[in-house]
Amino acid sequence: MGNVIVNTESMSIEGKSSFALDTSFWEDLWDNYTTTFHDVVIHCWKEEEEIIEELRPKAISILNEGLVKVMTVNLNEENHTYFRNNSIDPKGGLKWFMMFFNKDGDERLEIGHYGSEVILYKVDEVNAEKFVSLFNSSATTHFYDENAD
Repeated sequence: MGNVIVNTESMSIEGKSSFALDTSFWEDLWDNYTTTFHDVVIHCWKEEEEIIEELRPKAISILNEGLVKVMTVNLNEENHTYFRNNSIDPKGGLKWFMMFFNKDGDERLEIGHYGSEVILYKVDEVNAEKFVSLFNSSATTHFYDENAD
């Protein structure tokens, strides 16, 4: 078992750093890799007020951690559908800076930097290859075997 890291092509604009240029992976990723999670922890920069207000009614908890707002959202059917269909930012990349998915206290999926870095944890090489196939061929990938010396 190991972890696979996918880095997509990215760019930056004023007020938003390192976001994914291509988000065509999003619906397949969401449909195939998030259905078993009960909630998602989302980090937004405090100055992203519009995005924070969009999530506020869905959040079951909101914490202030320095420059970041940390929001936990239950992934009931309504919220799951919402994230699948409403996460792409018209300015580019995803709306959410970081998304963390945990199972039994272990991080299993991380979507970072507005979708430009995606990490699937605790996966074998065969399933890592399947996961990587969701992304554009220009993405760079690396599989880290946890058992390697």
